[in-house]
Amino acid sequence: MSLKPLTRNPRAALCAVVVAATALTGCAPAENLLNDVVRDVTGVPITHDQVDRDDPFGGTEAEEYGEEFTVPEAAAVGEYPADRVQEAYDTTGELLEAIYLDRDSVFGGDDMRFRSLLSGQALEWYQKYHGHEDPALDSRSLLFHLTPGTAEPIGDVVKVDGRMWAETAEDQYGTPYLAVHTEYTVVHPVARPGEEVSVRLVTSHYGEVSFYDVGGRWEAWPNWWRSAGPVHCVWDEYTFTPAYSDEAPEGERPEGWIEDDPYDLESARDMDEEECGAIGAT
Repeated sequence: MSLKPLTRNPRAALCAVVVAATALTGCAPAENLLNDVVRDVTGVPITHDQVDRDDPFGGTEAEEYGEEFTVPEAAAVGEYPADRVQEAYDTTGELLEAIYLDRDSVFGGDDMRFRSLLSGQALEWYQKYHGHEDPALDSRSLLFHLTPGTAEPIGDVVKVDGRMWAETAEDQYGTPYLAVHTEYTVVHPVARPGEEVSVRLVTSHYGEVSFYDVGGRWEAWPNWWRSAGPVHCVWDEYTFTPAYSDEAPEGERPEGWIEDDPYDLESARDMDEEECGAIGAT
């Protein structure tokens, strides 16, 4: 897992954490190496089939997932009335859609929808650190971009499961704000462009959107992290590069950790900083 601290206004610290987990697959020439990784951790080699183009979520928990980020009906939270909380929920849903469901963003690197939802100092921070030479400081790490030319979507559906909820909070400088917590599993079936080789990218998303009241309007600060796999363990990129079954791992070799059930949000929650692990059932 790669911790990416992102400098922002003095009211609250902001960071984005990106976890890269390489694939457990079973096709030459990667089979021996990847099975060695699994044997080291579990003692048993694991292989996986390609994604069924006609039923990309078949046989997985994602079959029962929804196709959008459902926004709950708001109630008052602390000093914040229900209508303000609802506005925060709606904005959070739009941010998550811009991150994970906007095809131009995920596959094309377009950030205009996401950028349009930021304002004030949050937008100034995002623009200042956009494309920073240090990937750890690049504000684009907040988005879910796939490395250009490495993936195309299978079908038109992305599956989503999880929840959001609001609580009052206070940052390290004593400034109160409304925290909308977010925990989701997001599943993208993808293939290498123009080829049959394919995987389901499973993302475990955690964190919050911090809403500060600025003159009677919300200023939203996304503050989240994610684990994703199967992707290559490449720490000097802000994008995710899918790991297909006919590839050897790029970057670091996964060590000491295996996620048996990538659809279980609890399984990747406590991964350490810069930890790269093997992932199954994708």
